[in-house]
Amino acid sequence: MKKIYSFCFILMSVCISSAFAADAPAGGGLLSDLGIDPKAILVQAVGFLVVLALLWKFVFGKVGGLLEERRTDITTQLEQLKTDREELDRLTTETRQRLSEIETEAQTKIQDAIEQGNSERQQIVAQARQDAEEEITRARAEIQREKNEAISELRGVVADLAIDAAGKIISAELTPERHQDIIDASISRLSVDPN
Repeated sequence: MKKIYSFCFILMSVCISSAFAADAPAGGGLLSDLGIDPKAILVQAVGFLVVLALLWKFVFGKVGGLLEERRTDITTQLEQLKTDREELDRLTTETRQRLSEIETEAQTKIQDAIEQGNSERQQIVAQARQDAEEEITRARAEIQREKNEAISELRGVVADLAIDAAGKIISAELTPERHQDIIDASISRLSVDPN
């Protein structure tokens, strides 16, 4: 803009000096010889300066204001974009950190669940073993009881057989053949008689 002012000032100076030269005694001067009317140049220069002043006041001022306003808007938008980018970076960092924390928590919970599952499995296995041992102990006790009953019953049967055999031996004279018959009869009763 300063260049425009300088150019206008030089142009006006030339016009004014030409106008004064035109008021000089007629005798021709360089401008007259060239066919230049200094008064017309002066009027045009003044008109140009008036138009320039009006343009400067009403057009260039508003355009400059609009340009400055636009520059301010762009600067503000750039600053807002910078602020938004910084906020986005901060949020991204926080999100990554939170995801890392969530993953760590998930791994911890999974490990805790595995440990709890193993503990419960061991408790179930221990309880099953204890129940099996108790069942085996009960079965052994039952077998021993039935065995004792069977032995007791067998003793009774053997005692009856011995008494019966002794009675027969006492009542009859024993010969080797008779002795063998008594033993065979006792054995056959033993296998036939379930008691």
